[in-house]
Amino acid sequence: MIPPFTAALPDDEIATVLAAVEQILRSGRLVLGEHTEEFEAAVADMAGSRNAIAVNSGSTALEIIFRALDVRDRVVLVPANTNYATAAAAVHAGARVQLYDSGLYPDVADVERRLTPAVAAVVVVHIGGHLCPELPRLAGLCERVGVPLIEDAAHAHGSELAGTPAGGFGYAAAWSFFATKVVSTGGEGGAITTNDPDLNRMARMYRDQGKTRDGRHVVAGNSWRMTEIGAATGRAQLEHLGRDIAARRTVIDRYAAQLDGHGLTFPTVREGSQVSGHKCVALLDPGIDRQRLRCVAAEQGVELARGVYEAPLHAQPVFADLNIGDSFPAADDFAARHICLPLWRGMEIGTVGRVIDAVTTSIQSIM
Repeated sequence: MIPPFTAALPDDEIATVLAAVEQILRSGRLVLGEHTEEFEAAVADMAGSRNAIAVNSGSTALEIIFRALDVRDRVVLVPANTNYATAAAAVHAGARVQLYDSGLYPDVADVERRLTPAVAAVVVVHIGGHLCPELPRLAGLCERVGVPLIEDAAHAHGSELAGTPAGGFGYAAAWSFFATKVVSTGGEGGAITTNDPDLNRMARMYRDQGKTRDGRHVVAGNSWRMTEIGAATGRAQLEHLGRDIAARRTVIDRYAAQLDGHGLTFPTVREGSQVSGHKCVALLDPGIDRQRLRCVAAEQGVELARGVYEAPLHAQPVFADLNIGDSFPAADDFAARHICLPLWRGMEIGTVGRVIDAVTTSIQSIM
């Protein structure tokens, strides 16, 4: 059975990480040491930002940004199509979350309709590593009204839009280095990138129990640090990010070349832009039963995972009190029709061919 995803480091990265682990354990410095600093420098370079602050998860990265902005009792606009953590981080920071419509990309017109003086921040999420072609317009809109744009870049390591990297459009970006991401710090992990010196200073205090360098607790922080071993693991992968993305893109392009128009439609990646390859997302034609497709594909030896987010936030019980009476047609349509084809680091061409054959046969049998 071909799985949807598998996590495995190549031999050269394993050797690098093992050497770093031994050095870390012998040094006795397990957090906030040289490996964290090197990892932060590499993340800042990836995002084209002046600062990167390593933390223990992408959820924490978002919450620290919101806390630094002091969103308490103010509105944070969050896409209806995103992970629970995007909204939960704002709630934990004291915000009042309001949803806006979004499919693969945000409905910028809906964001504009919802921008009021009560809005403290707007969050855009780069689903599957795809950057919305209207990102410059959205960033300009937020800048004109003086509202910070926050990029949830959990999927977007190395993604670019017309030469501008993910993380280069907003006030700050939050990154995840969870086990399934393009770059992983060995399980959990996250980072904040920003050009703002105040956020850089505040975030470093928040992650370390709210302490200043002289040990005074001045904000309500937490134990949100990344481990040195995690930082070393992530740094080894960032060294080869370009190589990894190119390999993932080759797989995505092959899927699109052979399956687009045959029951599936793939997002267009514009010339001069790049997608991270966190997920290979495609939309099923109307009328194709997704669950039936999964069952038939499994009979062909291919496991099709659940979609990125098959239940939008307004359909999640924990957020049942948000936007009561509003509709989110783009989010509902995307959630109902998209699939993610198998994709991982080092995926062999023969395996890609088997997936294409299985999906083609499966779609033909149920149409």
